[in-house]
Amino acid sequence: IQYARTADGLSIAFWALGEGDPFVCMPNVPWSNIQLEWRVPPLCLWFKRVAERRKVVRYDCRGAGLSDREVADYSLDAQVLDLEAVVNHLRLDAFALFGPLHSGPVAVAYAARHPDRVSHLVLWCTYARGPDYYGASPQLQATRALLDEDWEVYTETVAHVAFGWSAGEEAHDFAAFIRASVSREAVRATREAIEDYDVTNLLPEVRAPTLVLHRRQFALPGVDVARGLAARI
Repeated sequence: IQYARTADGLSIAFWALGEGDPFVCMPNVPWSNIQLEWRVPPLCLWFKRVAERRKVVRYDCRGAGLSDREVADYSLDAQVLDLEAVVNHLRLDAFALFGPLHSGPVAVAYAARHPDRVSHLVLWCTYARGPDYYGASPQLQATRALLDEDWEVYTETVAHVAFGWSAGEEAHDFAAFIRASVSREAVRATREAIEDYDVTNLLPEVRAPTLVLHRRQFALPGVDVARGLAARI
């Protein structure tokens, strides 16, 4: 585990594995923990497979995991600072960028602003506007009240929304991972910031070859949002 310093003075934890063309794997905002992830067999296998041919870089977002937890700014531009800190620390001239879910808009913003550094862009189950995600499901809206009332019930509910209500141990383990990765206050602040995300106008400015991926079983956001991303880039 190494650390990079952001322009606003935060320490961002990261690791790098393998050799070859860099592949920067952004965190699953707002919960990430680059140490505990190695206890998840499918993630370990995926990281190792990609690292066979590339240099994989993975980092914790601000306010989560091993990065600084005392954070005042969770905005999209602040999240861009986390990415910049890591790639600048490693002196990566050009790299492929993977933006899953809530990191997707951050990846789009960085790729549009730095076309010379992002060689390829991969977006997974993401969106351009925060309301496209949080406004898409009454279930997600209902979890806001749970976040204020009961942290453990909130994390268990979010896990079951993600994995399905029939999921048992898998969802329970993920809920525990959330609680170990981030605080209730950080989730609340990040969620409020995400609702203001909007990179719609930046989509036509992305010049990197881009792959938009979406699972039909992943309802948040809907597959129509993924189609919209692909159409605008």
